[in-house]
Amino acid sequence: MTRELTAAALALSAAILLTTPTSAAQAPTTENFVKTVAISDMFEIQSGQLAAEKAQNDDVQSFGKQMTDDHTETSDDLKELIEDEEIKVELPSKLDDEHQAKLDKLKGLSGNQFDKEYVRTQIDAHQKAVALFESYATGGENDDLKKWAGDTLPTLKEHLEEAQNLKTTVDQTAQVEDSKKSDDAAARDEKTAASTDDDAKTRAPKSNIKYVTRQAPTDWTAEALIGRTVENSNGDNLGEINNVIINEKGDVVAVVIGVGGFLGIGEKNVGVPFDAMDFRTVDPAENRTDKTKEEKAEQKQESAEARFDSEHGDMHIVLNTTKEDLEAAPEFAWLEQQGDNRAQDERTVR
Repeated sequence: MTRELTAAALALSAAILLTTPTSAAQAPTTENFVKTVAISDMFEIQSGQLAAEKAQNDDVQSFGKQMTDDHTETSDDLKELIEDEEIKVELPSKLDDEHQAKLDKLKGLSGNQFDKEYVRTQIDAHQKAVALFESYATGGENDDLKKWAGDTLPTLKEHLEEAQNLKTTVDQTAQVEDSKKSDDAAARDEKTAASTDDDAKTRAPKSNIKYVTRQAPTDWTAEALIGRTVENSNGDNLGEINNVIINEKGDVVAVVIGVGGFLGIGEKNVGVPFDAMDFRTVDPAENRTDKTKEEKAEQKQESAEARFDSEHGDMHIVLNTTKEDLEAAPEFAWLEQQGDNRAQDERTVR
C-alpha cells in the first residue's frame, strides 16, 4: 500500500501541509530560518515548473514561470550569503516529506483542478513566508541575513497579492466549467430517456452496488482532515495531521500527526489510531469576545477556504494525551523507510 491515498473511505485525497509561521516576538534561529527558506525555494521552483507546463489558465502558467525564476534567484542569493558569512548550516538536498506529498498531489491533477490547488497552495505558502521573513528581519541573529530578509519581503508580498487575485480568476473559470458540465449531463439524460427498449436489452446487467449519494454531517474527507490541528482536552496544540492511513478494505486505520520540531524542521510523524481521536463541536463559550481582530480575521479566512466539507469548521479534533507523551511516542515508519532500515541491518550483520 503506497503513501498516496486514493478515494476509498472518507473520499480520501492526498494533501500536504506547509510549515507553521512564527511571530516576530519569537524569531527562528538562523539554522532553522535558512533550512526552511531553502526547502520553500525548492518547492516553489518545482511546483512553478509544473504550473508552467500543466496549468489550464494562461495567467496561472505565467505565475508559475515567475515563481520558478524569482525563487531560483532567492535560492542563489541565500547560498551566496551563507558562503560569505561562513554560516555553518547544511542546506537540504531534497524536499521534506510534507512538501514532496504536496508536489505529488499537484502532479496527479490536471485542468482547472490543478489551477485551483496550485493557487491555493501559493496563497498559503506566501502568507507563511511573509510571516517567517518578517519575524527574522525583526529579531534574527545574523545582521546580513536580517537585512536580506527585509529586502526580500516586498517581493513575497507582491507574490501573495498576485496569487490572491489569481484565485478569483480560477474560481470564475470553475463556475463556467461546472455550468457546462451540468448542461452536458442534462443532454445525456435526455438522450438516454429516448433510447428504445431494444437498446435497453443490450445493456449490461445492473450491479448490486449501493452507491453513496451524499455526504453525511458526520462524514469527513481527507482533504479536510489533513492540516487540521489536534489538541488535548486542555486546548494544548499537539500537532497537525499530515496524512491518513487506510487499509485495503477501506477502513481508516490511523492518522499521521507531525509533532515536535520548529517550522517543520526536526518534526517527526507519529501514527495515532483513528478511533483514539474525539471530534467535538466547538462550545459557543469558546468563541470568546476578547479575540483580537487578527485572530477573528484568520478564523474567518480558514473557514472560507475551499475544503470539500467546510461544514466541519466548528469542530475540534481532540486526543487524550499530553504534548510530552506524544513527542515521546515511537516515530511512524513508511514502507520505504522500513526497506532502508532492513538494508542497513543486513549491511551491519555482514
